[in-house]
Amino acid sequence: MTNGRVTENAYLQQLGRRTDQSRISVKVKVIDRDPLGVVKELGGPRSDLSDYREVWIVVDHDGQDRRRFLDACRRLSSRRTAVHGVVSVPCFEVWLNAHYAPVRNYRNQVDAQRHYLELTGLNSKDAKKLPDSFPWDEAAQAAARCYLPTDSLPELGVQGPCPSTTMPHLLGSLGLLDSDEF
Repeated sequence: MTNGRVTENAYLQQLGRRTDQSRISVKVKVIDRDPLGVVKELGGPRSDLSDYREVWIVVDHDGQDRRRFLDACRRLSSRRTAVHGVVSVPCFEVWLNAHYAPVRNYRNQVDAQRHYLELTGLNSKDAKKLPDSFPWDEAAQAAARCYLPTDSLPELGVQGPCPSTTMPHLLGSLGLLDSDEF
């Protein structure tokens, strides 16, 4: 699940295609609401998460403290279904950038997004796209580069410092990264 209609959706759809589909089924759903609204919709009467072993909700920090969102994810979990929140600080481009190079000490989303354009060579009208040459095979390196060298990868269910993301935990759950790679 994500509230990111374009970039996160494109990335997660491609991630689903890269999993061992004989072992793992991935369904990506975009819910166009703020992070707490996403959790509220998933906990509503028209939503049934019992068919899933795990539900991952990928959101941006966007300058907002997301600890309430992460707490709501934990409360939505049941014995049958674990619900995990993934927060990218300040935004999802931190994870994308780490596929190319170590992240920088971004002041805000604009800094991270500007770095993404520099790394990919995309122009601003294509800023929400993944280039055809996206380095998918760099996920292990991205896991080591998605936070500053003075920090460490945030634990699952934690909002890390800026810049950071907990995306490596999701890739580990999908079997796309080994735990010793993050």
